[in-house]
Amino acid sequence: MSRKFSFTVPYTVPVEDLHRALTADDAWRSRFAGAETATLELSHPGGAGTIRIHMTEKARQDKIPGIVRKVLKNELVLSRTDDWQALDGEIAKGVFEASTTGITSRMSGSYVLRPTAEGSQIEVVGSVEVKVSLVGGAIEPLAEQLFHRVLNSERKFFEEWFGAQATA
Repeated sequence: MSRKFSFTVPYTVPVEDLHRALTADDAWRSRFAGAETATLELSHPGGAGTIRIHMTEKARQDKIPGIVRKVLKNELVLSRTDDWQALDGEIAKGVFEASTTGITSRMSGSYVLRPTAEGSQIEVVGSVEVKVSLVGGAIEPLAEQLFHRVLNSERKFFEEWFGAQATA
């Protein structure tokens, strides 16, 4: 059984600027600079103004919740692919897929980037499923929380990246 979720990530950056950054190779390379256990692959299969970001990261043992460590078969490697489309007016849509090795899990869903009075926001709607007997249902909310934290970390990075670009 899967768990559905939705949340928004607010930005102080206008939609056009945020979309430009989300679809820029140099922004993502900066984001992953120094990440020793991560890989990043970038492509633009939809042409200009689009991007496919494929990321993998090996989880550090001290960051893995105890309930997950107990059922891990081997190293926990997280894999995520985001596909962002071009802006259509003031809206951009995207989709994401994520999975793990070491424990069987899948996450997928959609993004909608839209303007707000303060800047913009990304609405996230998706589902997560962890296929582990007895404890999968207990791990699914942890996976959702982790994804929310990752997207908030990306928000912080992109807002700081914009500040650095403005002063450069």
